[in-house]
Formats: sequence, structure tokens, C-alpha cells
Amino acid sequence: MLAYATPRLTFVVTVATFNIRHGLGRDGAVDLGRTAAALTATRAGLVALQEVDRFLPRSGGVDQTEELAARTGMSGIFFPTLARGRGHYGLAVLADEPVEGHLEELPRVAGEEPRGMVILPWRGVHVVATHLAQRGEARDRQTEALAARAAALSPPVLVLGDLNQGLRTLTPLRDAGFHGGPHRATFSWGRQIDHVLVGPGLRLVDVRTVATAASDHLPLVAEIEVF
Repeated sequence: MLAYATPRLTFVVTVATFNIRHGLGRDGAVDLGRTAAALTATRAGLVALQEVDRFLPRSGGVDQTEELAARTGMSGIFFPTLARGRGHYGLAVLADEPVEGHLEELPRVAGEEPRGMVILPWRGVHVVATHLAQRGEARDRQTEALAARAAALSPPVLVLGDLNQGLRTLTPLRDAGFHGGPHRATFSWGRQIDHVLVGPGLRLVDVRTVATAASDHLPLVAEIEVF
């Protein structure tokens, strides 16, 4: 009798990353309704958010993760990276199902703002979401640490977030087996500093942005095949 291997099931998911700048739009107004509309327009099952406030006066003293989750009908989880008075600032993840994860610190140089990476499982994928330093030694060291940590996770692994650099300088991640799609401008002057990077077990099907004035960044959306 011939034995047949059971074919592996493949499926496609949609994910996004968006630096929301605490809801501060290009017009100088904080408007979470506008932020939520941009998130809904991504049609993503998971969204990594950066520059998220919780209980800070500049954004009305609200828990922005909770508010955005309510407005989009998604589950939300917040990971503070910096305390400011009685409030916090940091990373968040919205997902189409409840998720649990943890925050790991990234290398810090001198007085550089604390940074971290969120690691969580979602739909059989290890997700690593982050916001790296803007420049210099701190960003370089964080990129190396991010690549090493992502490569150590069991595949499939997805890395996404505001990496504050273009594709050309993501050598540690490329060397670790992670790659992104074609250039999509997400920030000023046509630059792409926000990325969705796939590792083994994942394939990028499509990458696009969502037009919005809700932030100084655009949401970057990717359709990904999991196999």
C-alpha cells in the first residue's frame, strides 16, 4: 500500500503596523476616531501600534489601546516602555482574537529612550513587534538584537513595526532570513521606515499603505501566506 504525505494547509492573513503618534494628526489635532478609521481601513487581523498613550494629559487622559479596541471591535493589549507622570507611553497590539504576549527590553545607549520588542503568538505565527531608536549606535545595536531574538524563535516568525530606517540598512535581519516587500512610502519625503518582514514559513503576497491624515506615518498593510 502506498503511503501519501498529508498536505500542509496554507492560509493567508492580513497584518499591519502603524505609528499613531498618540492620535496626533497632520492638522495638529488628537482624534482617535480618525485613528480608528485608518485601522479599520487596513482590514488587518493584527495591527502593531507604536507611540501609544495611556492616561497622558496630551491625549485626553484616556487609555488609547482600550479606546481603539472598542472603536474597531478588536482585542487590545498595551506594553508600556516609558512612564510619564501617572501615565505611560509605549507599544500596543490589536488583534481579531484575544492575545497574550510579553515585552523584552532592547539595548539602550546613554540617555536614549527605553525601547522594547513585543513577542506574542497569533494564528500559529510568532509575532515580534517593535519601535527602534531613530539613529546611531542605539538603533544599530537594537537591530542586531531584534534579528537575533527573532531568529531564535520557532518559525514561522513575523517582524513588524517602526524600525526608523530603510530596507538597505536592515542587514542583520536579512542575514537572519527576514525580508520585506517592495518599497512603500510610510513617512515624509517618500521614505519607508515602517516594515513588515517575513521569515521562513511565510510569504508576502501583497504590501500596501492606507491613505490617512491621522498621523505623520501611514499604516503599512501586508497580506501574508502561512505555510
